[in-house]
Amino acid sequence: MKVILLEDIVGAGKAGEVVEVKNGYARNKLLPSGQALAATKSNLVTLEHRRAKIAAKKTADIESAQILRDNLDGRELEFTAKAGDGGKLFGSITASDIQAALAEQTGFEIDRRKFLLDAPIKQAGAHHVAYRIYPEVEAIIKVTVKAEGGTVRIVEPPRDTYSDAALMADEDDYTGGAAGRAKAIAKAEAAEAAKAAAAAAAEAAEAGEAAEASDTADTEAADETADTAEFPESAADEAVDQNAEEA
Repeated sequence: MKVILLEDIVGAGKAGEVVEVKNGYARNKLLPSGQALAATKSNLVTLEHRRAKIAAKKTADIESAQILRDNLDGRELEFTAKAGDGGKLFGSITASDIQAALAEQTGFEIDRRKFLLDAPIKQAGAHHVAYRIYPEVEAIIKVTVKAEGGTVRIVEPPRDTYSDAALMADEDDYTGGAAGRAKAIAKAEAAEAAKAAAAAAAEAAEAGEAAEASDTADTEAADETADTAEFPESAADEAVDQNAEEA
């Protein structure tokens, strides 16, 4: 069916053009909505008279669309939704959700069908959604979805990364990661160094006590030998003693 478009229609044509469309689309959509007229002889005769009006209406529509774009473009909306691992939402943020939030924020009438959103948003994070106000006029809305109830897990390295001493030394303030690992290892090394120093000191003390005991034993043995030993008399002494007896 041939119709005269009274406004730009995506996929059909521009205002003022005579185009061929499917009968059902014309009768059920374009003609009842006032977006087109049937291309009858009388309508075609008056088309030239209407072109100026169509052009004026198009200009007014574009200006209105640009005003709306200036008020919408760059707007930021924030939603909070429950999410699982990786920020995947349990539900979704739909075009209707964005429409309601944007209308509440701006006070403008928003048509959810004009959002260029192929599918509902199901991932936490920042998303940029286009809103086509007019075939040549679009606004970009930033939609940020925050995950609700998420927790930050502390993932500890395998146990064999640490010695038991390292784990015990860092039991109170271990926070995981490279910093925690380095801190635990440093504490363990310090503990082991202190332990080694204590052992060395103990060994030195034991060695000193042993040496002192040995010196004492040697002294006592010498004294005992001096008291009990019999020294042989010299030949001169024996001669003196013998002469004294003979006299």
